[in-house]
Amino acid sequence: MKLRILQNLAVAVASLVCAAALGFPALAGGSGSKSFDHVYVIVLENRDFGDALYHGPSPFLLGLSRAQGLATCYFGVTRPSLPNYLAMIAGDEFGIRDNAPSCFAADLRPGQSCHRLAGDSLVDQLEAAGLSWALYAESLAGAAVLRQADRPDPLYAQKHNPFVYFEQIATRPARLAKLRPLEALAPDLAGQAPNFAFIVPNQCHDGHGLEICKDPDRLTRDYDAFVEQTVGMIRASPNWTENSAIVVTFDEGGPSRTTGAAAPVDRCGVGADSAALGGNHVATIVVTKCGGPATNDVLTNHYALLATIEDGFGLPRLRKAAGTPTLMDLFDRPC
Repeated sequence: MKLRILQNLAVAVASLVCAAALGFPALAGGSGSKSFDHVYVIVLENRDFGDALYHGPSPFLLGLSRAQGLATCYFGVTRPSLPNYLAMIAGDEFGIRDNAPSCFAADLRPGQSCHRLAGDSLVDQLEAAGLSWALYAESLAGAAVLRQADRPDPLYAQKHNPFVYFEQIATRPARLAKLRPLEALAPDLAGQAPNFAFIVPNQCHDGHGLEICKDPDRLTRDYDAFVEQTVGMIRASPNWTENSAIVVTFDEGGPSRTTGAAAPVDRCGVGADSAALGGNHVATIVVTKCGGPATNDVLTNHYALLATIEDGFGLPRLRKAAGTPTLMDLFDRPC
């Protein structure tokens, strides 16, 4: 017990040092009271905190992190990709430790391992509250497509689309219609955008990479450009309100590209790389219409993001999102 108290004290001190080093006010994680109109979540891939912001050609993301809200001690929950995406919309990784396809995939091969999930997700909560949602996936062949990937160059990957793993989504045509190609985002923003939008670049634009796009610097420049274009489009929309937010996060960390090069904020105190936090320190930025630069230096992960979204929409918290600190202070910076 004494060791745990000392560890928690060390984490708190380290968090204050991190914020002071950046010159930003440090905000304490809390439930807050802000109510959301729209939340737009952009998910990138496989970069640890330092590489995402400081060790590669990502000037837009770096500038955004300095001008907006930055969660400095935010982690993926496990590895590889799929369970992290599931955690963001359902509050659990469901014991999954692979990227197997949905059992509802239209091109599932005989005997192929797959995942089928039952129970509520954020989708069920939003719809029960009369709120709207949509997925916008780059290179998705069309609305409601349940294929695993577009072969032979799998730009779209089903493992980055957590919605299709849930029986209550994959078996309902009205919900499947909410799984849209990225091209649908611009007209939706010009008209009536959903309350919750989950935006997924393809594997050449999210940092993941494929054989056709594997240069690390090019991948970084491309996801930086994707975020710049998408954030700009959202900010120019009539659906960008004082009660709306854009979140840019990464599913999981990756091996650092720069040995021995420390980021301005790269250590979150004792226990920061513990198994409970996934050992995946990633960058998470919250963009709002109001407020100046700030950091949240509390140890958080994808469950905290879900908890924040649920709190802001007045929804109960799902599974492991219950009881977690939130990022609400980054969402609720005063004008």
